[in-house]
Amino acid sequence: MSAARTIAAFIRRDFLAEKSYRLSFALGALATLANLAVFYFIGRLFGGGLAPHLEPYGTGYFAYVFTAMAFFGYIGTGAGSYAGRLRLEQTQGTLEAALSTPLKTIPFLAAMSAWNFLFASFELVVYALAGIFIFKLDFSAANWPAAALVFALSAACFAALGIISSCFVVLFKRGNPLAWVLNNFEGLLGGVYFPVAVLPGWLLAVSNLLPVTYAVRAFQLAVNKGAGPAALGHDLLVLTVFNIVLIPASVRLFSLAVNRARKTGTLGEY
Repeated sequence: MSAARTIAAFIRRDFLAEKSYRLSFALGALATLANLAVFYFIGRLFGGGLAPHLEPYGTGYFAYVFTAMAFFGYIGTGAGSYAGRLRLEQTQGTLEAALSTPLKTIPFLAAMSAWNFLFASFELVVYALAGIFIFKLDFSAANWPAAALVFALSAACFAALGIISSCFVVLFKRGNPLAWVLNNFEGLLGGVYFPVAVLPGWLLAVSNLLPVTYAVRAFQLAVNKGAGPAALGHDLLVLTVFNIVLIPASVRLFSLAVNRARKTGTLGEY
């Protein structure tokens, strides 16, 4: 079976599994709208109170947080999908069978996350439609080619972080410090809910070590201010460096983790 057919088989399996949980999907969509409504009314409550920090982005608070949440929700798929899928395979007792497919490491990782990214793309479209038709946001100033470039670099970077996170699942089953950091601090320190300029100096220094900070800032400027690649040069360069380091490292570490688990006989344990 070719790699493409194997990946398609993974997608079909995951689609059929997701299809059987329709209530969960509906509740998730309602939760997303409710979460957006919270930020919408916070924006109305404080009006232009955050204007000094939002001025570089040329937008109000709700438009800022809406854009960041939609963007972060998609790239966060890469950070969480690999560990989540592997953990599910472990608990179902199918991880060894999944790893026995004739796929090399990179195609296997693509197969494991393909459905998650397809579903995240659908959610992103829902976000965009909600922003335009429900919350009446205006994206006419957006530089979409620049935003697409930021999107691609950011998604690749977070996918690499997700692959590294999955190594902890393969080796230790439970206890994933990288996922804990990604889930609890990336949004807080990366400018998703507010510009990082509001952070105190010592936290701002930590924020500058995170790829999400450069990803969110570049995406905000491209979408809300119409900034092009030249204006986003520094952030794009930093994201490129993260990718150069993280992508090959993540693939190598995942291969080492799987080989280690096979040698110790713990690959099928959960």
